[in-house]
Amino acid sequence: MSNLNQKDIQKHLTTSILGRKIICLDMVNSTNSEAKSRAPEAVEGTIILSEEQTAGRGRHGRQWISPKGKGIWMSLILRPRINAQKVPQITQIAAAALFLALNQMGIKKVEIKWPNDILVNGRKLSGILTEMQSKGNAVDHVILGIGLNVNMNRQDFPEDLQQQATSLYLETGKVWGRSQLIAEIINAFEPLYMQYVKAGDLSSTLNICKEESAVIGARVLLHNQNLEQEAEVLDLGPEGELIVRTADGTITSIVTGEVSLRVLH
Repeated sequence: MSNLNQKDIQKHLTTSILGRKIICLDMVNSTNSEAKSRAPEAVEGTIILSEEQTAGRGRHGRQWISPKGKGIWMSLILRPRINAQKVPQITQIAAAALFLALNQMGIKKVEIKWPNDILVNGRKLSGILTEMQSKGNAVDHVILGIGLNVNMNRQDFPEDLQQQATSLYLETGKVWGRSQLIAEIINAFEPLYMQYVKAGDLSSTLNICKEESAVIGARVLLHNQNLEQEAEVLDLGPEGELIVRTADGTITSIVTGEVSLRVLH
């Protein structure tokens, strides 16, 4: 499997801003950390890719397994002029874009597990980690990290994840070229992102996140620091927040970052 390079990815891009600069590295601790260190000088839409991450991470500091050459380990540097409280909506846009890109590539049974996971046949294929630097309420930059398991075998995952995680190879039985996949994700992301940052319009994103949700209508276990409670997911709100009914009948909304959730079967 050949290493990623800017030219091979850009020939598939249809974007106007994102991906004009693509930095392809061999090994980093995490692409988000690398992007953070480069962000002060970077133009908007710069993409950092690495063949391998030695300390890839997901939400709440969880480890993300990132073997060499077998996945897409990618971070985008974005400069949206939005309030810092709105940054979680960038995660929703990325989730919608991943769904569209995978659909475009012929992958079926894709679902979005709020707020940041992409599932195929109920197993985790991709995760999103959004981080930001702000000055007061104003965002200086956002680092949008995406991990996508592409050509991983079952043995590439730790034993405790082998039933929970999957890859495109495991789902389809074929080896995938990563350059076109990266371009498809960026091509799907840019229009939704521009719609949001220019007009504050999240409607297209929310329609996708609702229609393809793995959690709406499901019973879930919510974890908030040391508290756990069961709830039924009713909907997504207009800001991308999760609307749930707790066991005592209370209807409340949950903003990403506050909690993690597990679907109960």
